[in-house]
Amino acid sequence: MKNKLLATLLFAFVAIAVNGQITLPPDGNKKATVSEYIGITEVKISYSRPAVNGREGKIWGQLVHYGFSDLGYGTSKAAPWRAGANENTTIEFSTDVTIEGKSLAKGKYGFFIAMGPEKATLIFSKFNTAWGSFYYDEKEDALRVDVPLENLEESVENLKITMTSLPI
Repeated sequence: MKNKLLATLLFAFVAIAVNGQITLPPDGNKKATVSEYIGITEVKISYSRPAVNGREGKIWGQLVHYGFSDLGYGTSKAAPWRAGANENTTIEFSTDVTIEGKSLAKGKYGFFIAMGPEKATLIFSKFNTAWGSFYYDEKEDALRVDVPLENLEESVENLKITMTSLPI
């Protein structure tokens, strides 16, 4: 029975993939969710994966503004980057955590980044259901931390969030 169920599930997955039932959103930005346990805490990040599309060297400080900007839509006159494309990027913690030495309660947060040429400010907002950062309000910030930027050795076509082993 167990093998029959497994075979049925595998067949269903293959049938979906072969019949082309899996399509990208109209804007071409793939959606992703990554989750991992770090110690006893589950960390889950949901985001859209914009592509470079031949714009190498024109993303940071150009396509993605540095700091905060009036996006010309919504209520925010000083919006950070939404850390992805389309809807808010969200990050969820199953327990209370400490980030860069600062406490953050367990829960689900809108995740924004105020990019800069040397550092980035990571913003965890209590308002996690907004579309993008058009309605960002700093009064909803649960935590802000500054982190240095690191250059990658090679280009990545689509935004990819990964979790690396961290000391606990």
